[in-house]
Amino acid sequence: MRLMTMRFKGYTWQVNPTSLQVACARSVKETPLPFAGGLTVDLGLKKRRVSGEGYFVGADCMDQWRRLEEVFAQGGPGSLQLPGQEPFFAVMDSLGLLGQEGPELVRYSFSFAEHRAGERWQGQGRHLALAGESLWDYAGRYGWDMEALRKANLHIRDIAELSQGEEVFSP
Repeated sequence: MRLMTMRFKGYTWQVNPTSLQVACARSVKETPLPFAGGLTVDLGLKKRRVSGEGYFVGADCMDQWRRLEEVFAQGGPGSLQLPGQEPFFAVMDSLGLLGQEGPELVRYSFSFAEHRAGERWQGQGRHLALAGESLWDYAGRYGWDMEALRKANLHIRDIAELSQGEEVFSP
């Protein structure tokens, strides 16, 4: 099994981070009631938080850092693809250079906050992929069922990495 690489917007990690935490939580309000203990109300899901650390390796390790730093500087939400998970829209809210461990090794940290912008547009028709996008990006972006999307796009050979201009049909 080939583990997918982590991606955010147009940036693809050459090596997945060494640590990755995805925190899910619910918003709960507790109200004390006289003579009855209390009442707990579930207000729904909070936005997911993603954090982690990793290393850039090789002669171009600082160039890798600078490319990720440029993506961070752009700001705004983008599709975040984590290994083994469905992509979702997120905002990179922190990026840290933790130091150069050696001549070809740079340590870094990052965090993301899930981004929700109301109802998701379902998308229709034909889409032209950007280089490096995946079918998971489209499933997350438009709220499509991944299996239905795959069946609508049997012509696609590598669902994890689409080519520039490759056609993606909505299910």
